[in-house]
Amino acid sequence: MSDVSMLNPKCVFQYFDELSAVPRSSRHNEKISQYLVDFAKEHGLEYYQDKMGNVIIYKGATVGYETAEPVMLQGHMDMVAATAEGVEHDFENDPLELYIDGEWITANGTTLGADNGIAIAMSLALLASDTIDHPALEVVITVDEEIGMLGAEALDASKISAHRIINIDSEEEGVITVGCAGAVDMMTYFDTPRVAKSGVCYRYTIDGLQGGHSGNDINLERGNAIDLTGRVMLNCMDAAKLNVISLTGGNVTNAICNKVTGEILVQPEDCIAFEKAMRLIAAELKAEYEISDPGLRIAMEKMGEMEAEVVDDECQERLMKYLFVIPTGVHHMSSALPGMVETSMSIGMIRLEGDTMMTGAMIRSSVESRRANLKQRAEMVAEAYGGRCEFSGEYGAWEFNNHSELLEICKDTYKLHFGRDPEVGAVHAGLECGKWAEKLGTIDAVSIGPDMTGVHSPNEKVSIPSTARTWEYLKAILAACK
Repeated sequence: MSDVSMLNPKCVFQYFDELSAVPRSSRHNEKISQYLVDFAKEHGLEYYQDKMGNVIIYKGATVGYETAEPVMLQGHMDMVAATAEGVEHDFENDPLELYIDGEWITANGTTLGADNGIAIAMSLALLASDTIDHPALEVVITVDEEIGMLGAEALDASKISAHRIINIDSEEEGVITVGCAGAVDMMTYFDTPRVAKSGVCYRYTIDGLQGGHSGNDINLERGNAIDLTGRVMLNCMDAAKLNVISLTGGNVTNAICNKVTGEILVQPEDCIAFEKAMRLIAAELKAEYEISDPGLRIAMEKMGEMEAEVVDDECQERLMKYLFVIPTGVHHMSSALPGMVETSMSIGMIRLEGDTMMTGAMIRSSVESRRANLKQRAEMVAEAYGGRCEFSGEYGAWEFNNHSELLEICKDTYKLHFGRDPEVGAVHAGLECGKWAEKLGTIDAVSIGPDMTGVHSPNEKVSIPSTARTWEYLKAILAACK
């Protein structure tokens, strides 16, 4: 256990500290799923675990709440696995290394997993307590939310009776979220025929970018290492004869890619021209991103002469042009909610290895027709450059409920405890409430959470005092749900 377990409220931070020792990156949920089952058994609570690893833990109502409608508390057990430059971490086996940074908790060189470990920690603290008033609880903790809400999609809805839902997957205290964008993952594949060539090998790196959440941070104009790679390569190809050997970057579709590495083969007579072109484009991009991404670094390291299997010239030009023109970024701002992004696309991962290049992107919108339109446009662009697309994990937007009784309870409770009205709005990110609406029909749902920054990046932090206040707020909401 770390010093985090000694923070107040201890009942929450002790569980958060425990969770941080359990590997739980997306696609590797087995250990955390078993941890939740063991918790339920230890506390004598009824539970359900499906084949994917989703877990529901049930707890009866406390005295005085027996006739109240049940409440679902909801979050996800997986986390985005990302590391800082130079950090190696085995997310399938190693615990996270937490430390306290003033009023914040962060992790040493990795993502923190407060998204969404904080939901699990608060839910377990509620389930373990015998002094907190509440209606019957159904704590639903899903797998693989970060890679397309796969767990929520697969979960058997007949195991859920609650239609009042408190999702604890928001990242700004004082904001009650009542809607979210729908999204779809787009995987694009390109055949990459190879030819044998000799030349001078350079290791290419673009890093130092902030990255971040491809929904919540898409409006901040941060650099995307994959987008920029297309621009860098096209500039260098105009100046020198070169061929790409490999490119690798990112791990998930819903994060802004902050690093790409690769190898490039340059003809010996063009090395000087290549190095000059790299320096010029690096300086140009540094100037452009001086404010939004001041840490941007574009580097090349000469590795020596070698023979390698490289992507042939014609194919390479198509690939780099695709990376350059793929329609990423903000496409529409919301007219109904000023200042909120409505429609966007971000590319989060790339693998150019062997005879295939694969990219992964996410398309988001709170307007179904615009998501469908951007999906069609992106596919047309990919096909124009020789790619083929596969779409998965599609989910609809969570639309605002004008008659939400739970929202009124949350608003009244917030004002009573903090002396001011909360903000109410929607987010340009995916929340599982959209899936529950699809599965359960009419729902009355809200999403809350403590202040977090740098989510989906190695800079992820969660506020200690905000977590304490959110915990008290959550208990007060449940007490008011009679």
